[in-house]
Amino acid sequence: MIEIIDLSKKYGNNAILENVSCSLENQRIYALVGVNGIGKSTLLNAVTQPANLDSGKVEVDGINSQKYESKFHFFYVPDSKEMFLNLTGNEYLKCIIQLYRQDVVKSDETLKKLSIAFKLDRSLNEYIANYSLGMKQKVYLMAAFLSGAGNLILDEPFNGLDPESVAMLKNLLSEYRDRGNLVLFSIHNLDLVANFCDDIVFIDKQRKVFQTENPKDFKQLEDVFFQKCV
Repeated sequence: MIEIIDLSKKYGNNAILENVSCSLENQRIYALVGVNGIGKSTLLNAVTQPANLDSGKVEVDGINSQKYESKFHFFYVPDSKEMFLNLTGNEYLKCIIQLYRQDVVKSDETLKKLSIAFKLDRSLNEYIANYSLGMKQKVYLMAAFLSGAGNLILDEPFNGLDPESVAMLKNLLSEYRDRGNLVLFSIHNLDLVANFCDDIVFIDKQRKVFQTENPKDFKQLEDVFFQKCV
């Protein structure tokens, strides 16, 4: 569960988000939607990196995000795909397993299954720096699942993935949700949103946040987007 309470963020004199509040429940998949530059990544960064907050607060599973213990309750995959380039895929994933205090034996089994599902099993001993964009996306997403965190926060997780990997990721996220977890991801593809997530968090053209249950109807979703967000 994630509670965002009166969150505000400025860059210089430019207010990106002002007094934003929303409540995200467990066992739901949320899509964060808005036009380019409206503040989606800023919102995700403020949730996951409390030093970026100008005011307000965030609670993760009832724990203030300022507290160190909250870090074990979420895993964040940012839009940047230039992280841990000096590690091999295996080294990075083993590090995440240890950092998040996961059972090594069970995690190794999960790692093998994920590497086969994402077709990275022959590449994990290579340096991440040598991965393609899609491979980098996959290894960071594998880390998210291996963390065991109850809240996955993903910035454009479908970027760089081929259709087969998109379908695989949708299945994995649905299974993760069904185990009682929360998923929040930003996205531009309204068609994918309409056919996948449970709820939608919009950032409108006034940079205010509002939530709605997914109507599972592309035209209805598109109408809301163009009326309130553009």
